[in-house]
Amino acid sequence: MPFLAHTSLFRTGLLAAAVCATAALASASGDPPHWGYDTLASPAQWAGIAPACAGPQQSPIDLWSSDIKHGARSALESDYQDTRFEVINNGHTLQATPQPGGAKTITLDGETFTLAQFHVHTPSEHHVDGKAHDMELHLVHTSASGKVAVVAVFFDVGKPNNALGELFDRTTAELSQPGERIRLYAPINPARLLPDHSRVVHYTGSLTTPPCTEGVLWNIEMEPQTLSRQQLDALRSVFPHNARPIQSFNKRTLIDEPAAP
Repeated sequence: MPFLAHTSLFRTGLLAAAVCATAALASASGDPPHWGYDTLASPAQWAGIAPACAGPQQSPIDLWSSDIKHGARSALESDYQDTRFEVINNGHTLQATPQPGGAKTITLDGETFTLAQFHVHTPSEHHVDGKAHDMELHLVHTSASGKVAVVAVFFDVGKPNNALGELFDRTTAELSQPGERIRLYAPINPARLLPDHSRVVHYTGSLTTPPCTEGVLWNIEMEPQTLSRQQLDALRSVFPHNARPIQSFNKRTLIDEPAAP
């Protein structure tokens, strides 16, 4: 889940606190703390970098069908339009930040959240009934009150994904090293990243990277999208594995929103 770069995320209370927490953990040289997924400060060591990573409501989790409750709640609504994105290899993922212009909001329980960025993990961070998907995309949104809401979409190998086509076509040659960035030539409508008719499961968790701040509103699209083997290979050529392990469930509530007709 979200690696939060130095973007408009500073405007929100929760994320500003998260970024400040990260800055406070910087070394004496002024460099940010280093963490990773396999060797350098792997997930088992994250709590030593950011104490919140040992909290009781950490993400990702395994979404077991037997734990999902059918509850009445307002549907997740989106208002997305074609948007241009700048993409950076931030050393942990490919992160796409929307440029000004175009609607890019969701409404959750009557509150509006604006898209701050999207990024990808492989394999998926969340599991479903014990199984991972090939990739998981996180659309990270923030509200004026400082809340964070993430819409997570699973992807499995199948037909090529046209919405992400240019991104993956340019990944190997232009985004292979940390710090490299590009502007996509073609705009993306974030609605094209979502499945057409999907059950959505909601729960409260955390950022899945340091500082692991809790209180994040997760919205998991249960119907997977597809991407081609070539597209997945392009991502894995740069990030072979960038998924945090499953965290303790700790009796949290999973509530689903039925698929739209």
